[in-house]
Amino acid sequence: MSIGITGSTGFVGSYLSRYVLDRNPGPVRLLARNSTGPTGPAGATVLHGDLLSRSDCERFADGLKLIYYLAHNHSPIDSDYDLPGDTLANLVPLLNLLQVIRCLGTKPHIVYFSSGGAIYTPKHDRIPYRETDPCESLSSYGIQKFAAEQYLRMAALKGYLTATVLRVGNAYGTLLSQFRMQGLIGVAVNSAVRGEPVRIFGNPNNVRDYIHLQDISEIATRAALSRQPFSIVNVGSGVGHSVLDVLGLLEEELGEPIEPNFDPDCGIWLTDWVVLDTRKARDEFGWSPAIDLRSGIRQMLDGWPRESQSEGPGPQRRANAAGIEHVRSRSKQLRPFSISG
Repeated sequence: MSIGITGSTGFVGSYLSRYVLDRNPGPVRLLARNSTGPTGPAGATVLHGDLLSRSDCERFADGLKLIYYLAHNHSPIDSDYDLPGDTLANLVPLLNLLQVIRCLGTKPHIVYFSSGGAIYTPKHDRIPYRETDPCESLSSYGIQKFAAEQYLRMAALKGYLTATVLRVGNAYGTLLSQFRMQGLIGVAVNSAVRGEPVRIFGNPNNVRDYIHLQDISEIATRAALSRQPFSIVNVGSGVGHSVLDVLGLLEEELGEPIEPNFDPDCGIWLTDWVVLDTRKARDEFGWSPAIDLRSGIRQMLDGWPRESQSEGPGPQRRANAAGIEHVRSRSKQLRPFSISG
């Protein structure tokens, strides 16, 4: 099967690309927008282009039977800063690709990576979200994802493709730049092993559903075969952890205190609780997550080259570390975010 992947240089896309290449005997085509950036893993064909270009979309999509769509810019924190720009960067590229697919007549199956953490309507009953729950996002990021789902639904109903939408929880599994505004665990581990403060956006009591890249990639490969013209599936662990829970686990596995750097005003509109009901993924794909949060964090730490481990904690940590238990008591002074009716 000829497979294409957009967004293959992102942290989810790069992991998925390697995962697919290890398991797919057929050709894999990656679309990379930055011609000077990474080219992709060995064995893949890399096309340099931009989904804003119809001709680049045609070069990429021609002959593909399966497309993993992960291309996206911005995060729930910064997507609202430029609403027209967010739409141009994230929705128009998908529409260009859909237009080209309709003209080519190739009828591929698209696995679209949506958001399980930013798309649903905030609620207070603490019942995990099902795919049928209403979607009223508090960010342009979530709105763009939901709009993309609806265009895919329309295209599937009109018969020029099939699509499976994966509403993915908060992905983790690789270290991420300390300057990223999305990907708490990857950023936190990278900062912690360097002995540097971990920046925390919004309320540290906010709860999310964290899911490892390996589990995400596994359900993505299972979703490659179309079972119906259009479907939406939650992808998560079904277990919620607060930001402070995550930092506590990281502190325990690291064996050293972590210094959080709170930025409560950045991300103030982030919803306070998201946990996903994943029964549909289990029933339709026979999938359930294999890696729990503690094991996933431990794997990340084990993979970190720690030649300087014997030197002890870095100077900034020695001077400033407060410890997560102390931070928990401080966080109680922060007013929890809530949605008023």
